[in-house]
Parts: sequence; C-alpha cells; structure tokens
Amino acid sequence: MENYVITIGRELGSGGKHIGEIMAQALGVSLYDNRLITIAAQESGINPALFEKADEVANKGLGTSVVRAITSPFQSVGNFYDNTLSNEALFKVQTDVINQKAETESCIIVGRCADYILRNHPRHLNIFVRANYDDRVKFICDRDNLTPAKARQLIDKTDNQRSEYHDFYCETNWGDSRAYDICVNSSLLGLEGTAQFLLDLPQNLIELRKPVEPRELREPQEFRELRKLREHTKTTKKRLYF
Repeated sequence: MENYVITIGRELGSGGKHIGEIMAQALGVSLYDNRLITIAAQESGINPALFEKADEVANKGLGTSVVRAITSPFQSVGNFYDNTLSNEALFKVQTDVINQKAETESCIIVGRCADYILRNHPRHLNIFVRANYDDRVKFICDRDNLTPAKARQLIDKTDNQRSEYHDFYCETNWGDSRAYDICVNSSLLGLEGTAQFLLDLPQNLIELRKPVEPRELREPQEFRELRKLREHTKTTKKRLYF
C-alpha cells in the first residue's frame, strides 16, 4: 500500500490532537505535532528554542527578519544561537521535514500548516476539528487546571495565533471549510466517537481525493485588490512620518 498522510487542523480545546492520537494508534502510524520541532531542530542544527518561539505564531516583523544563522553556517556556535532567524527560514526547515515524512511513511500530522504544505500530495486527507465553545472551555479547564475565564483567554489567544500563522503562510484560510476535505464538530460524538467516525470512512476516500489548486480557494479577485490597496495605503502613510 502506498504511503498516505492525514493532516488535522484544530481549534484549541476541540481535542483534535487526541483524536489524531486515537486514529494513529488504530492505523498503526506515527503522529507528528510539536515533535516536528525536535526533528527539524535535529536535522538543521538550529536551537529548538527558536522553533518553539515561532511555533504556529505568525511573523509580523517582516522588515526586521534576519537569516544570518542560515546564510553564515560557519560562524561560531555562540553567535549561531544568538542570531535571530526569520520565522520564514524556520518555516522552510519545518516544511522540508513535513514533506520528507509524508514521502517516506504513512502518518498523521497535526497543525503546522501541513494541510496546505501537502495540498498536492496524491494520498492526503485533510481534516479540521472544531467543537462547541463551552465544551472547549471545559476541556481546557480540565486539562490545564484553569478557571473558565483563564481558559477562554487561552482559547481566544491560541486560536488567533493559529489563524494568523496559517493565513500568513498559506493561500487558504484557517478553519474555512472550503480549505478542508472534512470538517467535524467533536462535541457531537465526543473525542473517541469522532475518531471512530473518521476511521469508519471508506478506505478509498484518500484515493478519491483530488488536489485542489490554491487559486480555487483564494478570496475573490476584487477582495484581494481591495486588501492590497489598503495595505499599500497603510505603508504609504507610514513612510510619510519618516
């Protein structure tokens, strides 16, 4: 059987990772989530702390990005770790790891824009897991021993970071059903029930999936032009103050 890959995007507190773990155990494949950080760090020789800092967090400082740690590989070890790598460089390293895993083994990958990175993989099933907000709050309260207020703050902050990170690097929108093969609400069946529902899908579903060209999922042309005009206007206004 040829290698296949299942990618799972998820709202915080929806149990997407746990659902992936149940599926991975049942299918006998590996699950990769933040383990990709460790693998990427090992294979690139880059300090894992840099990957952790940039993990699923968009780089808002494009103008200040520095890539000396990659462009100058023969500098001293101390300087190597003191330099600031751009999030784009770290994303490229992690992308290479994701592609390598998808090419060499069947696996499940959670988050890290894997849904978009592997959009043209011939045997790729793309899933997004959401849940009712109150259920997500309870899940985080139980998992992290937080008050409901703190759990809501964490959920809102993390979802915003994941959305910005995904939309920064991808041409699709995080959580938009048009960007995924399957969207499920884990509140309906619970975590184990949702995992079993996904496992019970026809085995040939991955083979029937046809890669979607990115342009089909992008926002309408007039919206893109309007957004670019606004961004250009903001940039122009900033320049007037220098």
